[in-house]
Amino acid sequence: MTLTIALMYLIFAGLFAYILFDDLIVRLLKGKTVLSVRLRKRNYLDQLILATLLVIIYISNNVRGESSTVINTALILLVLTLLYNTFVKVPTARFKKTGFFYGLGFIKYDQVKKMNLSEDGVLVVDTSRRRMLLYARKIDDLEKILNVFATH
Repeated sequence: MTLTIALMYLIFAGLFAYILFDDLIVRLLKGKTVLSVRLRKRNYLDQLILATLLVIIYISNNVRGESSTVINTALILLVLTLLYNTFVKVPTARFKKTGFFYGLGFIKYDQVKKMNLSEDGVLVVDTSRRRMLLYARKIDDLEKILNVFATH
């Protein structure tokens, strides 16, 4: 197995672990979920382009006769994972009693230093470490988020 194939399997394992963590494990961590808000997708086109390039590589390998089952399996797994991530999975922010999950991180409410709301429906949350942009799908979702921040 070459380094490239091993890297493809490693990327697949990382994507799969992220999907499992974000969809299943976060629901169980840090107590009961007070509010779960679906956010707008970003980088939609980038993920679609990457999946298309992997499909082109798969077809190219099969046409030239240079394919092996290990490479084909790695490419198919990556394409399926990227397509799931692009079309099915929706980014969410899950608010718990002590803080909220966004991406891979958990931010406690007392770590939030400043919040700004833009006109196009983006909630900017500043902490001491980083700035997060929550792209809400609906204005009603922003009101729900602000209510959660106000009560906690």
